Amino acid sequence: MSTRGREGAKRKWSVAALAILSMGCAHPGALSSPAFASGLWDAHTHLSWAGASALDSLVSHGVVAVRDCGGDAIQLRAWRDSIRAGQRRGPRIYFSGPVLDGPKTNMRHRVLVTTPERAAWVVDSLAGLGVSFIKTHNAIPAAAFFAVIREAGRHHLKVAAHLPRGVPAWAAADSGVGSLEHAAESMLSSPLYAGLATDIDGAMAWWRSLAGDSMLRHLARTGVAVTPTLVAYQRFALGASTEEDRRGRLQVLDFLVELTGRMHRAGIPLLAGSDFAAPDSLLLPGVSLQLEIGLLERAGLSDEAAVAAGSTAVAKWLGVR
Repeated sequence: MSTRGREGAKRKWSVAALAILSMGCAHPGALSSPAFASGLWDAHTHLSWAGASALDSLVSHGVVAVRDCGGDAIQLRAWRDSIRAGQRRGPRIYFSGPVLDGPKTNMRHRVLVTTPERAAWVVDSLAGLGVSFIKTHNAIPAAAFFAVIREAGRHHLKVAAHLPRGVPAWAAADSGVGSLEHAAESMLSSPLYAGLATDIDGAMAWWRSLAGDSMLRHLARTGVAVTPTLVAYQRFALGASTEEDRRGRLQVLDFLVELTGRMHRAGIPLLAGSDFAAPDSLLLPGVSLQLEIGLLERAGLSDEAAVAAGSTAVAKWLGVR
């Protein structure tokens, strides 16, 4: 990108940043709740993408632990161990290592998994590296995805899933997936994957129907958690290249906030994750989680429930006391 392009991007994102801060910051009372006393936990980070500077930024903004959903396992293990030993400042790191995915142009921090046999071998290898859970992404074939869940269960590891295309949330939850990542890509897309809708408007209408209500109650009974990552979608919306696209994306964001509130009321466990990645992203590590908590409050969660989603609920999902 040219110097002019970089300067233009900075001006554009500075306006977007102000918009985000006005739309979603955590209420001051939330960060004084009992759940915040021991610090925040970000349920969806990408430290290897963000770089080592993210470690200090997280701690500086009250984050004491992260569930890292895709990165260099060797690097993350080294950071984790040096933090534990007091040799580096940073949050506690619980990591999945590389994302298990199908073929894509950019396979950085991903491992190719296209068959059930390959899925079993990769999960076994990651378990040997000491990962805390397994993360999948949307290009992994359905048969390989379900094999990942089975093999992870054999190693007593949960699976956090950015759902494969064609696999709706309820099919994954019924098969034992631990968490569904992104309200947009995993929840809103599910009626499309199941053939119950043909476009985004139809998918939103389905979720607002009696069938959608029933499915939320069913998902709650499975015990699956959802990590909405609303602040990441908000960043995507505000980064639209045209005003028309921006308005359309913000309307989808309004729906995602609404759906998140309904998930909470249905009894689905929510995890607060901010999905920060690139170091030049608008999402500053730590501040990003506070913004996500603010959006959970906008969805109707109480201050205490929103902070718990970004602290005790993440620890519980990871099995950490």
